[in-house]
Amino acid sequence: MNNLLLHNGKFYTGDKTIPECEAVAVLEDKIIAVGSSEDLLREFYRFERIDLNGKRVLPAFTDAHTHFLAYCLKQDQIDLNGINSLEQCLQIIQKRTETTPKGQWIKGSGWNHNLWNPVTYPTRFDLDKISPSHPVCLEARDAHTSWVNSVALKLAGITSSTAFDSTGEIVKDIRAEPTGIIKEEARRLIWDVMGEESVEERVVALKSGMKLAYQNGLGGVHCMETIKDFEAYQILQARNELKLRVNFYFPIRYLNHVIDLGLKSGFGDEWVRFGGMKIFLDGTLGSQTAHMIAPFDHVFPKTWGTEIIDQDKVNELVLNAARHDIACAIHAIGDMANRKALNAYEYQKSLLPEKNLRQRIEHCQLIHPDDLARFGKLGVIASMQPVHIPEDIDAANKYWGQRAQWAYPFRSLLNSGAVIAMGSDMPIETCNVFKGIHAALRRVKQNEIKPWFTEQILNLHEIIYAYTMGAAFASGEEKIKGSISRGKFADMMVLSDDIFTCVPDDIPNISVQKMIVGGEMVFEA
Repeated sequence: MNNLLLHNGKFYTGDKTIPECEAVAVLEDKIIAVGSSEDLLREFYRFERIDLNGKRVLPAFTDAHTHFLAYCLKQDQIDLNGINSLEQCLQIIQKRTETTPKGQWIKGSGWNHNLWNPVTYPTRFDLDKISPSHPVCLEARDAHTSWVNSVALKLAGITSSTAFDSTGEIVKDIRAEPTGIIKEEARRLIWDVMGEESVEERVVALKSGMKLAYQNGLGGVHCMETIKDFEAYQILQARNELKLRVNFYFPIRYLNHVIDLGLKSGFGDEWVRFGGMKIFLDGTLGSQTAHMIAPFDHVFPKTWGTEIIDQDKVNELVLNAARHDIACAIHAIGDMANRKALNAYEYQKSLLPEKNLRQRIEHCQLIHPDDLARFGKLGVIASMQPVHIPEDIDAANKYWGQRAQWAYPFRSLLNSGAVIAMGSDMPIETCNVFKGIHAALRRVKQNEIKPWFTEQILNLHEIIYAYTMGAAFASGEEKIKGSISRGKFADMMVLSDDIFTCVPDDIPNISVQKMIVGGEMVFEA
């Protein structure tokens, strides 16, 4: 670990006391000085010098909502994101069958039937035509729905008589035969026979994935993953190979285990920390399983979406976690799910007002206007993923109608006094933060110029804050990271272009030239 002097740069610090500077001095893993190039070159003349040639420098981003290990593992799987027809999807899948040994699973993700014409779910029969000898499992873009073929159904023992009593659905046709679409927890029937990667395979995938994170300016991620995934991060850390700051959220089903272990939110070190528990309240917009106050438009028979946990139960879970100093991150897409999450946090605060936990709602995609002010009042963090916007606009307009004006309500939430932490939800979306920044700044569909509800647009400074200090605040780390400030970790990136002066529609094309995490140069283009 070197002592560095970065000079002749245009540093955007994210620190209101010194918003801009020319140079930064780094001692081991911390920033020890910010100021002019002239002053710091004179004071730290023994440090290794890096001339930035006038390039723009930002604090490292933290992606506040990821399934990062899943993203790493999916780099070798089929990617169907953005594919506009069933026929194109099948062509891509067929190519993979030609190079995959018979009997071996074919995995992939990203298909979105809302982009197809007609808008209809695919079936196992579509896959059977091109993959009669391979079991196939393809996750939808919403990560709540699987599309499988007949071989996969047979391996899982799923037939017309198979019932699933928990939260989820084996979709069947009018003859009660499985269609090949499986939703929510019912997917475990497939996962159980598909098998899992070994811990070492996960470790190898993580190492490769970290390089992708650096290339996109990420110095940290908030992970919503499994116990086995957590083990892989620990192994990398023990080998001194983890150079990404990880804040981990466990599924709520492990709450009693976490309590028995005595874990509290914030336990860990600067590399791996326990954030809290992840709770699901509903499904997604794309599958019309988001929990709604009023039914979806253009869906027959009428549906209000899926209620995964009722109000009394989520109140109990949040309160029990808070008693043991454990924060929660609640998945809520629909306006009813968001209301229930706010109700649960309000209930907890009324009974345990002394608990100063960083309580979060994940996604916040549709919020009833009556509930917007409650975020600021209750101090609930809005963890949001603007990169979803370009693909969600059509579905939101169709299924939410006039309610879509309250979708992704960034400005309204900020005006309520809420802290917004932004992320990607990778692997559902790309880990390219610059695409997320552009989506929040422009709110447009791909290749279009008309913004979607301009009153909810944030300015560039507010968006960068959400990916840096906002994300750091969400994990209780705002005193040690999130800005280029004296005493904080030296996590920063050097950009190819100045994000503040380039044409806004060129922001997605910005690249990271250098990435520094903990004072170490982890990536150079």
